[in-house]
Amino acid sequence: MPRVVVDQKSKFETDELFKKLSQETDVKYTGCRDKPHEDRKTKFREDLTIGTAIVSFVPNGINLTLQFMPKALSGEKAENEEPTVENVDYHRDYGKVHMCSSFILNGVCVKWVGWIDLHSLNGKAKLVYDVEHANEEDKLMREAMDQARERHRQFEENQRRWQEMQMGATSNNATAEVQTQT
Repeated sequence: MPRVVVDQKSKFETDELFKKLSQETDVKYTGCRDKPHEDRKTKFREDLTIGTAIVSFVPNGINLTLQFMPKALSGEKAENEEPTVENVDYHRDYGKVHMCSSFILNGVCVKWVGWIDLHSLNGKAKLVYDVEHANEEDKLMREAMDQARERHRQFEENQRRWQEMQMGATSNNATAEVQTQT
């Protein structure tokens, strides 16, 4: 079953949700909301170390569980894999962590690109169209569609052969009955 829509780029550019989320907007870490702020800061850093974080786009309340492993989109996870600097970067700005996470949202490959302040747990982020993963997923989708078409073609061919066999058996039975009656 394909995980993406046929024309991802067009959907990204025309869909109202993507139009809103592609503009840099306020975000915040929303993990452990029931804990004191100091505990939440600690948990945020722990989450980043293992390659995940729950964030929210503040204006529209969309919550996402981001994964920061290089192969997160494929679902593969190697043992002892850690986020790369490309995915979680503490060194670009003092007191902030810059993050990048690829995923599929509503059938479109996107990247969450932004930063969160390590003290306030607030920041800025946006979604960008992920061309690299979109091309990979598009290729997988086309292969799946080709396989489905081939299975359908084989099914139709088998149906046709079965019907021909049934018609042949019926005409043979009718001929045998006519011969028996004479």
